[in-house]
Amino acid sequence: MSKLNPEARDFATPWNLTRLLNCVPAKKRKEIAAEQGYDFNARKLRFGPHLRAWVLFGLTNDETMRDMHAAVNGDPLYRLNGAGIDISVGGLSHAHATRPYEALQDVLMEALARIEAVPKSKRILRELSPDTLQQIADLLEQAVLFDSTTLHLPTKIKEWAEQRADKDLPLKVHLRLRGGYGGMDRLILTAEHENDALRYKELLDLDQAQEGGNIYLHDCGYRNLDTYDEVVDSNNHFVSRFHSQITVHHVRDLALPDERHLSNGYTLIRDRIVTLGKREDHDQHQYRLINILDSKGKPIVIVTSLLDLPVEHVCLLYFYRWVIEILFRWLKHMLGLAHLVSHSPNGIMMQIVATLLVYALLVLYHQGGPLSLKRLLRELRFQIHDRLYQPGYEQGQRDALAQVALANAAAGAAS
Repeated sequence: MSKLNPEARDFATPWNLTRLLNCVPAKKRKEIAAEQGYDFNARKLRFGPHLRAWVLFGLTNDETMRDMHAAVNGDPLYRLNGAGIDISVGGLSHAHATRPYEALQDVLMEALARIEAVPKSKRILRELSPDTLQQIADLLEQAVLFDSTTLHLPTKIKEWAEQRADKDLPLKVHLRLRGGYGGMDRLILTAEHENDALRYKELLDLDQAQEGGNIYLHDCGYRNLDTYDEVVDSNNHFVSRFHSQITVHHVRDLALPDERHLSNGYTLIRDRIVTLGKREDHDQHQYRLINILDSKGKPIVIVTSLLDLPVEHVCLLYFYRWVIEILFRWLKHMLGLAHLVSHSPNGIMMQIVATLLVYALLVLYHQGGPLSLKRLLRELRFQIHDRLYQPGYEQGQRDALAQVALANAAAGAAS
């Protein structure tokens, strides 16, 4: 992976955007384009400029197909970064509908593989105090978070999807984050109405976690009692919101601390050991249910396999799970995933993957330390405008001097 110079973060030249994209080497990107046949019969829009255009689209405030069309045809930022493309709106729309989105997905997977090498930060949420974060720093290093979000599609696309017999149009995005840093290491795209529980084991990936030590943080949509047992048997653990439909067998209550009001705003109500389900072997695995009230007084029940961990630490881990919700909100509202560029199923897939790729490149570009994606994106946008202003100013000076020279030459000839 190319090393990125944090003192020279600017996207206003082809070299600098190439440096960002070189988190996935150019040779590998060309191989991916060739394997996927991306440029087969391509007349104007080839994979390299299109990939650059998607990255710039995610870094700017553009939202619609016409925004992208205007940008690739005339925006100096796109032209300076090798994403200038002479193409019509129809041609761009056709490319989104027909070019293999798998090429972008392959680039994304290369970026995700490189995220594993990024140093992991012990501080993600500024809402948590340094003292509290220090107490659970080691736990956060073990944390693996996953959740899903559904995109809202245009009416005609949604009707098309519902009419399909195989129901395989991927409209739901499952993401997994690892190790407290915010880097994705798993992406699954599924049908909108598919039950999250069907992807539970795939997101756990216990075959790759046999050494143990992971703490999986997820919502109650991912639930299966046999899988809970497999997590424990593999020397891993989980923290999740408890689903009310699961049968509970009380074993014993745990002593509550004198202070019921926890540092993150939760209020502790009850802490107990239980077994779950109507299984004959339910005595084999014991779990822990923690009843709390959140900062707004809403009752929440947490289920976990961490039987001996201080109750406040379990609640902090549950609170930490909301990192992924922040990411989903950021992807939708900061990188524009809430506004779909294309109304074709393939184009929607292309935008989903491209948006996640921009996120992954930003994580790689950041390279460790406290990560505020919103602040990073704001700084990059400021630098984009600043870098565009300077070349324009210098060109204006050159043009003015050239005009003076022409005027002087004309005056000299006249005399």
